[in-house]
Amino acid sequence: MESQPPIPADEALVQTALADPQRLAAVFSTGLLDTPPEESFDRLTRLAAKLTGAPVTFVSLVDANRDFYKSTFGMGEPLSTARELNGRTFCHYALVSGGALILEDATQLPVFQDVPTVASLGIRAYAGIPLKTEEGEVLGSFCAVDFKPKQWSERDIEILVELAHSALREIRLRQALQKAEALNQQLLEQVKRVDELNRELGELATTDALTGLNNRRAFDHGLQLEMAIVERRNTPLSLLMLDVDHFKRINDQFGHDAGDKVLIAIAQMLNGCARVVDVVARVGGEEFAVILPNTDADGALEVAERMRTTVAQAKWLANPATISIGVATLQIKESASRLYSRADAALYDAKAKGRNRVVMG
Repeated sequence: MESQPPIPADEALVQTALADPQRLAAVFSTGLLDTPPEESFDRLTRLAAKLTGAPVTFVSLVDANRDFYKSTFGMGEPLSTARELNGRTFCHYALVSGGALILEDATQLPVFQDVPTVASLGIRAYAGIPLKTEEGEVLGSFCAVDFKPKQWSERDIEILVELAHSALREIRLRQALQKAEALNQQLLEQVKRVDELNRELGELATTDALTGLNNRRAFDHGLQLEMAIVERRNTPLSLLMLDVDHFKRINDQFGHDAGDKVLIAIAQMLNGCARVVDVVARVGGEEFAVILPNTDADGALEVAERMRTTVAQAKWLANPATISIGVATLQIKESASRLYSRADAALYDAKAKGRNRVVMG
């Protein structure tokens, strides 16, 4: 293809293009710098060499201080291994050429004959197609070189232009995949956060805000669940109803903050006396309940007495606090509401008999 020799850009223009932050951001956003070879790009450089007859072809991404070769064909060592070149290169002039940079014999052209690879690698002919994004940023070049003068045909240039477009499509595809992966990761993180929020909401819906125990809703659900287990396995089940004695007096004498601290401490003690399988709940202002799975009347009385003693032996401000406990063990064909009523009645019986005691219902 006969053409006028290109006029090289001046050094200042080349340096400005190399250092342009928008262009460098576009290069970085490809995600290709310092990545290993990929067949999708290597296929293009092999095809370029086969169709143009050029001994060396490559895809060059031009960073601020180096050319990084995403794909190479025909390069000798050590360049093919290092896959990067420092110093002035033909690709730098392609950045600002405004189109294909076609050199038939660099040794005969001012400025181009001083490009270091002319002497170090023996490059004579160069054809570089700028890899220009839709936003107008030049990422680098799709290049072919020869070590002897070469008259590039129109067909050679058309081939290189088409393969350069293919390289850009590969870059855009990779960016789309990266963006999709990032969005997918964001989605996974959002789903995880939603799960965490749902779990937190679930805990709030079943947890007493003051004591951290199960609340009335969780207690009712737990009792129905244990009733179903009893029906299937015919195991014993007991229920404790507990109330803090003279709690109003504690509030009146020491204040509601002190009363809250008493409830929190009692909750901790009840939990400490219970097993992992037991359900300890705050079901009213100063009222607690404990579901004791697989526990008969004797076992329930033992747990209740341990809880009562633990609380009674603790020191509360100027006065001790105590609890009264009603105990009920499930009878044959008894409903959950009936079991609850018997335990509650036993609790009131305990309070009527002087408080700080356990009564079996």
